[in-house]
Amino acid sequence: MKKIIYILVVIGGILQCNKTNAQSADSLNFIDVDVQKNMAIYELAMQFNDPPVARMALYNLLFYSNNQSAVLDSLAMMYYNLNQMPSVALVTKENLVLNPDNQVALELSAIALNQLGAKDQALDNYEKLFLKNNDSRTLYQVAFMQYELKRYTESSTSVDILLKRSDIDELKMRFTKLDKTQQEVSMRAALLNLKALLAQQDGDIPKAKELFLEALNAAPGFELAQINLSKAGK
Repeated sequence: MKKIIYILVVIGGILQCNKTNAQSADSLNFIDVDVQKNMAIYELAMQFNDPPVARMALYNLLFYSNNQSAVLDSLAMMYYNLNQMPSVALVTKENLVLNPDNQVALELSAIALNQLGAKDQALDNYEKLFLKNNDSRTLYQVAFMQYELKRYTESSTSVDILLKRSDIDELKMRFTKLDKTQQEVSMRAALLNLKALLAQQDGDIPKAKELFLEALNAAPGFELAQINLSKAGK
């Protein structure tokens, strides 16, 4: 699964103060100063690795910002990096009400919902995201979740679409090995492994074994494919 490892910095240059003609010069100045103060607090807290203070600064900025979606992106990303998936799900749910086309919110929501066990909702967001970004990694997530949800025909269609794409040999997928270390293989190898699992579900064991071997040819030492091949037909 694609893992987002960066903090989304969208505050500077995006936040807009809620100014109206009815506000006095003094009140405008107060708002400007408070926004700048909270932006500075956020940046310093991130620099000093103090998530609670950075998070509070974001909540304060939500009070002033006309672009709440941008602030909510940063807040959801912060919760994601803290592995607080219930909060990620709640923040992104609110964000998608404000902006259903927000790709950052769609992806973070899908990741969080998947980890929380709400796989149908996660798949729905991945499918919406793919319609917007046409990204092979997103479609792989769609295909794999369709398999997990036993929507085998749909998963097979998604895999076949991916296998025709030109970028699947360059893209890398990560899998956790038995010793808990990470192994990187090409997306082609991952797709062939998934296609083999689908053949196994159809009862075509010879085809499944053939595809597991193709996956191993594409990525020698691919542990998951080796394990699946050893179990095929048993």
